[in-house]
Amino acid sequence: MPQNKDRNRGGGQSREVQVSKALSFLLRHAAEKEGLKMNAQGYANVMDVMAWRKLKSLKVTFPEIIQAVGSSDKKRFALLHIPSAQPSEPTTQTTTVPVTTPEAEHLAGTVAAEEDQPSTSVLAAAPTSSEGQQNATQQALTVKDSDPSHFLIRATQGHSIKSVDAASFLEPLSLADESKLPDTVVHGTFHAAWPAIMQSGGLRCMGRNHVHFATGPSLESVLAVHKNGAGHGNTSTWKERAAVAPDEGRVISGMRRDAQVLLYLDLRKALAAGCPFWRSENGVILSEGVPLSKDGGDESGDPQRLVSLDFVDVVVERKVGLGKIWERGQQLQELPANLTKRGPPKGRR
Repeated sequence: MPQNKDRNRGGGQSREVQVSKALSFLLRHAAEKEGLKMNAQGYANVMDVMAWRKLKSLKVTFPEIIQAVGSSDKKRFALLHIPSAQPSEPTTQTTTVPVTTPEAEHLAGTVAAEEDQPSTSVLAAAPTSSEGQQNATQQALTVKDSDPSHFLIRATQGHSIKSVDAASFLEPLSLADESKLPDTVVHGTFHAAWPAIMQSGGLRCMGRNHVHFATGPSLESVLAVHKNGAGHGNTSTWKERAAVAPDEGRVISGMRRDAQVLLYLDLRKALAAGCPFWRSENGVILSEGVPLSKDGGDESGDPQRLVSLDFVDVVVERKVGLGKIWERGQQLQELPANLTKRGPPKGRR
């Protein structure tokens, strides 16, 4: 019975989804507006997070926060366990932050304690390598410590908060180490967005700090689905596609599974042209693009940035089975108006 009440209040969503969505919204977009203290890496103290009005109204418990981190199929959250030092005497005293894992040894340092905010006094830098961040999260999930003030949490990607500094926690991708470059870099979007992308000449961040790319499905698997007819007649589902190409059925961070149009990027060409790319600890490839010009900008005065279509090899429509619609600067097929006039499907988690 309590579970049904939770579903009714959440519009049919399970409590787990409600908690995960609330955490994502706060840590990706709303922290500054809501007065949540967050460091440059996007970490906030779990005690402060639980005090946020939305999570308080849901009566979210600390075990549910841990569950949200550990059960996320796309690894949306990172967690750090940093036990607080002994209570400082004066509130202006500098507090030493102990650490518990080799990956977090460089966390040892000093952070000024703030008056009436003991739970935020442990905010510090975290491991910068993707492997170190993943290890830190896994170890934090196994720690037998029930005090939420001893933990820090952040979203692994998807931020629109401008004070979150990508360079402080994302792994840069470079032609200097091609062994770390993924074979597939693909951006998923929807029918209605494709004409606007062509008109603008590329992909924009659209309110977020980065354009998001996934590392699958491979172009070969998507074209195999098209060749076998899955999706023709506007009937394609991810299960139908997965039956033809298993690569289509796996959970992929960085793209909605119901994306209708896939843009396959030539990552090496983009890097050679000076377009920066990063990898988050959950495997999402991110780019802020390159400035369009030195003149103009967004509301903050920053120049408009774009990941140019010049870096895109192939664009594939996979929902109704059109296959390749664009390749190396040439439009092969125009999407029918009955597709582009529809809005994107309702989001799913």
